[in-house]
Amino acid sequence: MNFTQFPNLYAAAGLEALYVVEQDAAGNIDLRIRNRKTNQLLGSRRFTDTTRAEFDIAPIIRQAMEFIPATGSTGFKSEISRSILVLVEAVVSGSETTSATAPTRTIIPGDLPAQSAIRTSMPLERLIPEGAADELTLMSGNPVSITVTAEAPGSMSAESFRSMSGGLQIFRLDTRDFPGCETITVDTGSYGTVVYSVVPASQNAVRIAWRSHVGSIEHYSFPTVRSTTLRTAKQRAQGVDGFLVTAAETARETTLVSAFETPETLDALAEVISSPEVWLLKNDVYTPIDVLTDEAVIQRLGTLCALEITVRNKTSTTWN
Repeated sequence: MNFTQFPNLYAAAGLEALYVVEQDAAGNIDLRIRNRKTNQLLGSRRFTDTTRAEFDIAPIIRQAMEFIPATGSTGFKSEISRSILVLVEAVVSGSETTSATAPTRTIIPGDLPAQSAIRTSMPLERLIPEGAADELTLMSGNPVSITVTAEAPGSMSAESFRSMSGGLQIFRLDTRDFPGCETITVDTGSYGTVVYSVVPASQNAVRIAWRSHVGSIEHYSFPTVRSTTLRTAKQRAQGVDGFLVTAAETARETTLVSAFETPETLDALAEVISSPEVWLLKNDVYTPIDVLTDEAVIQRLGTLCALEITVRNKTSTTWN
């Protein structure tokens, strides 16, 4: 029994991650997928009476990935469990002895093939409110050096950062580390450059983060809160004194409106409504939220467009 096909070193979980194992005589084959970092069994599948078994493990790996937004000062951050070091074993059914083991592979999030570049769905030129933070995701086979240049009227400063290893890289930029600047340039060398224009912070702005299709966590500040609605669902019982409220569940819904943006920015921003994970960022705390909006107009002939979404906390307030 041997593995005759397995993914490349950094396969994307949003694409196919196919394993093929073959044996000379027909029989049952069990394939087991483990997280090599934790030795956790992520899944298994049995193939009966066959000489060849094919298994695309990408759906299993996608479920195992955890996205925890980075916090703290400017610099490289641990990617924690966004990528999975996968070990796939083939076992003859009924036996505990491993018959074949595929080479370990790191599976990265997103639907872009592995290439040394910034993995982002947002434009490389973007706005950021003063005091806000952003996160960049990179893919590299080697350690990465990043230079952050902050420009203010009459002054310019630069600071360099270097990762300790290759693979999936997470870099966090916090504008509070560069007070008074108007432009911040994050130069990752051959991987790409992101230029931030720092704008005054609005007291009413709401900053949102979401998981993008390329496997990154993106950020955007909605400058306008159009409305806030408190919705309550009540359970009532009828007694001798009439109807009584026996339990109630309250949820707060907030409608946010973006600035007028280019179709390129709106196209990336509209992914908020389909993203599997969205957070509200306030005081450096990421709170998971539920996006209620189901559709978005990102382009209308002859006019600039803004995105409007309605969000709520994932947990409601209940009393009884």
